[in-house]
Parts: sequence; structure tokens; C-alpha cells
Amino acid sequence: MFLNPERRCPVVILQDTSASMLPNIEQVNQGLRSLRADLLTDPLASQRVEIAIVTFGPVTLAQDFVTVDQWVPPRLGAAGNTPLGAALVYAMQQIQLRKLVYQEAGIPYYRPWLWLVTDGAPTDDWKGPVAAVQAEIQRGGLEMFTIGTETADFGVLRQISKPREPIRLREARYREMFVWLSRSLKPVSRSDPSAPLSLEPPTDWGDSRK
Repeated sequence: MFLNPERRCPVVILQDTSASMLPNIEQVNQGLRSLRADLLTDPLASQRVEIAIVTFGPVTLAQDFVTVDQWVPPRLGAAGNTPLGAALVYAMQQIQLRKLVYQEAGIPYYRPWLWLVTDGAPTDDWKGPVAAVQAEIQRGGLEMFTIGTETADFGVLRQISKPREPIRLREARYREMFVWLSRSLKPVSRSDPSAPLSLEPPTDWGDSRK
């Protein structure tokens, strides 16, 4: 199943595609293409970083896990509400399933990343799913990042990502955001898995929201 034996760095992009995202969904699509292009400039990262995309509004697996050298970013649309709780449950299920696949194949992996982007507030129950996410963070099994626009509910995002602060996205700078993600993943993909995570501040596209 795995012709490429490299250690994997799994990343789930949990992208809000509710109706309110319609004015900016093309910027998101451009950002995903920029993420791929930037990661492809690093031959090792392109074989180690695996991308999956879960969208919500409704919850959909838009892209199953695939290494960047094999990835063709899907074209996302926008419709529906913001079922963030269900999306978190589904994203966590995908991560756990992928870990099992790695373990069965004898493929080592880095701590998974969950990268949540939203412009609104949840329209479903989110507290139970957040508790599960927090338990996984606290046991060291997940790196969680939350990014919101000005209209996002930062109270909810703060509860999901703690102790890491959520980031406020400035001026729909989705391309810059995804390039920052790429440039953060490159050094991680060649690092010691036990090393603490060290990231540059998101000065080109966002501000920490405290």
C-alpha cells in the first residue's frame, strides 16, 4: 500500500464552507493551490506531509489523506450552515483511522495537525467534541490550530485550541495563511518527532487573539 516509506506528517484542514464563506471561497481555493506549490519546492516535505481536507456546511471529506507530491487540490464551494461540532468529530475520526493505517503498515509518523478555519459560530452542539479534542491535545496526540475571521466566535475557538491562542485572519489573506502553513510544515517534516514545536509568528496574515 505504501510505496513511499518516509515518516508521515498528517494534516487535516478543517475548512468552513458554509454559505457565509461564498465571497471568499475562491481565495481559499487559491490558497490551497499555493500550499501545494510551496510544499512541492521541498522534495522531502512533499513525500512526508499528507493532506486531508474536511469541509463543513455540510460535513464532507473533500480530500482523503495523500502526500503532497500526489495531491491535486479540490475546488471547494460554499453552502449551508456551520456544523462545527460534527466536523470536529469527523476530523478526529479521520486522524485516528490514519494512525491505524500507519501502524498496520509500519510507517512512522509525526504528531497530526488539525487546522481549523471558520468565519462564523457553530450551529450544532460543539462542547462534547471540543472536550474530546482537548483530551487529545493534553495527552500530546494532536497539534490544534484555530483561525477565524472577524465574524468568527473566538470564545469557541479559544476553547478548542487552548493552550494555543486562536489567530484572527486579516483581510481574507487565505493565500498568505496557507503559505505560512507550508513553511511551518517543511521544518517539522524533517525534525526530531520529540522536539518541541517552534513556529514563526503569523505576521503576514494574522494576529493572535487573546
